Amino acid sequence: MTIIKDDLPHSIDSVNAKNTLNSYFPIRTKDRAGTFDWEAVIGFVIKLIYRKELLIEDIEEFQSKCQENFDEKLDNAEFLKYLEKMYFSGDGLFKITPELLLFKAKKVKGNTPNSRLGEMFSSILQDVYINKETSAQHNFLEKVIVKVLQENIKNTDNSESLKQIINEDPYLPFITDVFGGDLVFLSSHPKYFLSVLTQFLKLYAYLYTAQLALNISSWRKGEPSPKPLYFILDTETASAERMHIRDDGHQRVHAALFNIFPFLSISESLQPVKQRKVPIWKLAASLSDSDTQTLTNFAMAFKEERGLDTSILEASTPHDALDNLLRLGKDQFAKGQSRHEININYVKAIESELCNHFIQSRGRAGRVLVINQDYLLLLTNISIGNESKLRFHELLEAFKKRGVFFDKRSQQALIQFYERIGNVERMSDSGDAVYVRKTI
Repeated sequence: MTIIKDDLPHSIDSVNAKNTLNSYFPIRTKDRAGTFDWEAVIGFVIKLIYRKELLIEDIEEFQSKCQENFDEKLDNAEFLKYLEKMYFSGDGLFKITPELLLFKAKKVKGNTPNSRLGEMFSSILQDVYINKETSAQHNFLEKVIVKVLQENIKNTDNSESLKQIINEDPYLPFITDVFGGDLVFLSSHPKYFLSVLTQFLKLYAYLYTAQLALNISSWRKGEPSPKPLYFILDTETASAERMHIRDDGHQRVHAALFNIFPFLSISESLQPVKQRKVPIWKLAASLSDSDTQTLTNFAMAFKEERGLDTSILEASTPHDALDNLLRLGKDQFAKGQSRHEININYVKAIESELCNHFIQSRGRAGRVLVINQDYLLLLTNISIGNESKLRFHELLEAFKKRGVFFDKRSQQALIQFYERIGNVERMSDSGDAVYVRKTI
């Protein structure tokens, strides 16, 4: 059963002169550095994973309600000044419980960069959400604030708006499998969750971006899998002789990033109207022989409208026809074409907004992927998850499931790092007997 549009363009007059992208990725061609407000995106994600929504308009109204409750419990009115400074003048309020971050979601409205980034996380998350109350320990003042919050919040687990947000099948199911579980695990440690949430989202934003780039052209192979993506620790030196760092690191990702906009915009033009969107690899699996000529007609019209010299190869299968169309989609941005700079700027925006936390220039080795100690501890904790500890080789496998790889030299640096911070148990000199514990 095919799932491509029934009304694909078949003549030059019906081909859209603009490339459209509304799914699977948050960057648009006009986006530049500073596009995303991560604080606002955090609120959007909290709204998704807790399936809750505020009943009050703004934080000033919430502060007023809290003050009314404090007035009933405090004899000294002067103390209210200190409470305001503690919880409402800075970010102290948002360190009490994750649900208070819902106030930040108020910034995310309409088709904005923040909402698009939030929707990317919703696409990864799918139907996973937290259905139990947060169990953090609070002092008596914080208990008042939490009580006021619970009185002004509602559940949205069956809302139509959520169904509209999560309106696409996951592009990278292996990322979906670990992302939701990692969020649920972190939510069981609320204080730690609040301290690392921004880092957690930036880590997964990068892993999703890199793995999407590395997988997007392999649509013929079916469902994506974690592609080798090698990092070094920030304490390591890089060298051009390290094969994996050189061949399966940032340079490979950088080249693959140029496929994202061309391929996803072509995919967008094939999606059925008002239906749940699907990734290219799933769309390709749905094609039947009858789609071959339809896609070929579209490719010919697309080539003419864009004024391309690309040869359209004879297509004996729908996959051949789809391959022709995707090549045309990419070739419209080739050097010498009028759209060339568009894709160059698009990749620059991706790297500055979603990748820059993990890219460093290291002399002759060029730009490499580097993970600092904060991100490494976070990755270690979520990979161990609900287990008390993991064997080192099991931990490495858990990293790979999330799209993070380390070569032999980095693995030795990892063990040294874990030994230095004291969360490793060495049962013998055998690497197989090294266990790593969480730091939470």
